[in-house]
Amino acid sequence: MALVEGGARERSVSPTVTLYQNRRHALENMARMANMGLHVLHPDWQAATEGMAPRGRMFSTSFKNTRMKIAGTNEELTIPVQTCTKVSDMREALARALMVNADDVNFYQKAGCTTRKQMHSEEIGSVVTVKGIETFKPQKHQWEHPTGIIGCGYNGIKTAMLYAKYGDNNFVAFDRNDKVGGYCWITAANEYSKLQTELGSFHVWWGQDFVTDKTPYPTKDWGIWPQKKDVLRHFHHAAESYGVLPNMHLNSNVAKLDIIGGKDDQDRYYKLSVVPAKMEGTIMKEDDDAEPKEYNVSCLYNYPGCMTRNRIIEYPGEDVFGGLIAYGMNDDCPYSELQGKNIAILGNGAFAVENARTAVEHGANKVFLLTRRKNLASPRVPCWFVHQGPVPTPGKLVLDMFQPMYELAGFGDPWEYWSVHANAERTKVNIIQNSRFGIGDVTFIMVIYGKLEYVEDTLKRLSPQTMHLTGGEKIEDVYVILKSLGLLGDFAVDRLHKMKQMVGLFCDGDWRRPLMIDAIGMNAANFTTFSTGIGTTGFVRGMKYLQDNPKEFYRVRDMGVLKQLPTNKADENLDKPAYVFDVKYTMSASIILESMVPKMGELSVIDPEYKHRMYHTSHPIDYFLEECIKDWDKYQTLFKEQGCDHEYVPYPYTKEMISKYFEEYSQLTGVQISIEGPAKDAPEIKVPKPVDMGDLPVWANDENNLNGFNQQVLKDKKWWKENFPKQNNFQRADHSGLKNMDEELRDAPALK
Repeated sequence: MALVEGGARERSVSPTVTLYQNRRHALENMARMANMGLHVLHPDWQAATEGMAPRGRMFSTSFKNTRMKIAGTNEELTIPVQTCTKVSDMREALARALMVNADDVNFYQKAGCTTRKQMHSEEIGSVVTVKGIETFKPQKHQWEHPTGIIGCGYNGIKTAMLYAKYGDNNFVAFDRNDKVGGYCWITAANEYSKLQTELGSFHVWWGQDFVTDKTPYPTKDWGIWPQKKDVLRHFHHAAESYGVLPNMHLNSNVAKLDIIGGKDDQDRYYKLSVVPAKMEGTIMKEDDDAEPKEYNVSCLYNYPGCMTRNRIIEYPGEDVFGGLIAYGMNDDCPYSELQGKNIAILGNGAFAVENARTAVEHGANKVFLLTRRKNLASPRVPCWFVHQGPVPTPGKLVLDMFQPMYELAGFGDPWEYWSVHANAERTKVNIIQNSRFGIGDVTFIMVIYGKLEYVEDTLKRLSPQTMHLTGGEKIEDVYVILKSLGLLGDFAVDRLHKMKQMVGLFCDGDWRRPLMIDAIGMNAANFTTFSTGIGTTGFVRGMKYLQDNPKEFYRVRDMGVLKQLPTNKADENLDKPAYVFDVKYTMSASIILESMVPKMGELSVIDPEYKHRMYHTSHPIDYFLEECIKDWDKYQTLFKEQGCDHEYVPYPYTKEMISKYFEEYSQLTGVQISIEGPAKDAPEIKVPKPVDMGDLPVWANDENNLNGFNQQVLKDKKWWKENFPKQNNFQRADHSGLKNMDEELRDAPALK
């Protein structure tokens, strides 16, 4: 012990703390190596079993700093490496990180008065000169031609914004419509359509990295659930704020795509033939007299929308029905003529629920929603809760949040629905259904007031103002039938790309032609979102990273990524093109690709903190709950004006009840959050700067991540086995030594 001022003795550092600090430092060095692409030799691989001597050649796993200087410059880089780190490994890591040819990279070491080139099999020197590179800063690949974007809806706008954000305006986008916004909101939505999820989860500038003075967290001026005109206004605002409108060719249809060059050729490009077009309702009309314009692009993002054709089903007796039969898309239904009439809606997806709301708002006497089986619908509170949660909300909690509204409306037990697959204890659940949740409180208040009735059956035939059901029942006095039987994809998309299948999210396995749709269906045990913003943001960031760093894709291609990705083939019997896939397929493709390209996932590292803070800023609980109750009461007033005689129904959710959901969430996930959102003095969210080579990656600041990384390294000897096949150390499976050390450190009193 040492004496300090006043004669007191300074307490010595506990050996356990020292051991912990040394281990933490070693793990951080391992993380720095891995972040650069170097292969770590785990010291436990060489640990001897108790009572036995080490076997095989021993490699030094101690750390040293290697200082590298680029020949002919003053640029230097110092990074931690293990003594056993080979020249060949450093060479490959530098080449991958800097997107240069590994054969051109060589290391030179001073030996006395001379300088010699290091052999690839040597351990990398402590001070070396590097030839074959110009800088230690990764350089974005420069393609010969611009980047192309087909579609200027949500996904296309987001992609354009990301490129503009990074100062890359060398892109061109095309859309058939005369404005930005895409098929769903320009064509499919009717005049009265509203956003079902909150704008906080949907706004196209979602993500902390997209926040600017012109595109801040959504304000109350936008509203929580804006109507169609305001949703389209928000799209235009984003495109205008980011300055991408001049790059967008509207009223333009990409009629033909020619692939110039082989699939693996670096100089391959795509020749697009574009003709003037305009949309007349749901029909696109090309200008047959106009000469096509040709555009060459090196990479091509594709956003065809999910499904754009109504599923056409004709029923016997339609000719004698005597009322209106229309489709529940666009403005096909004359809503102004529904006053006092009974209407029927065929289907149970989000469009069906949306049409039911619009019908009762226009004075329909009653709406019958005819469906083969009843899908889960989400009240507004669970939707808001999921979108504010920093980590996915367990399905158990989602269904528990459904229950108050379901009980009030006589909707049954949500745990008993056909799409719910749960254990007997109701602690674990997976929800699988063919359509997304219809979201909104209005569905339930319509049922309570008798304005909406679910009928679980199918339509057999029609007679005058009467629907005859397969089960033998009849629905009489019906004057309007809206078909919301689902939508179909367009085989023209497959034909444009000359493809028979999707490989992952790539057209025909061509990684320079990524394609994204709003995937159909639902398949989840935990919920991050019910909306578009999060998935699109991650997709666009990841695909741009690959386009900017093509050698990163070539690396995983050589590792067999295209064989591991799922495939989706066209099925003409089901009228399903290759580009139409479900949410399970999307999730599988994304997880596989991100697991092989970890830097794609790192681009979204601050999203959990962002979504939590943004939601409690844009839609704080008191404001959100006030707006929910206001809407709830508005419909009760409307229904009473229409002649309904029903006592007032209080809103089934209170702040106290929702606060308990926060407590359950914190218990289930281990992430502590409050109903009031982040603390007022919480530090500002900062978008992480790109991590330079040799720096500690962002994820390594979390000790849990470091420990997980440690276990991952411990299990993966593949590179060492392949490069040193005769070493017994890399064939052993006994790693009990490190496990025991972990337990010892975890239980040490000094660390608690």
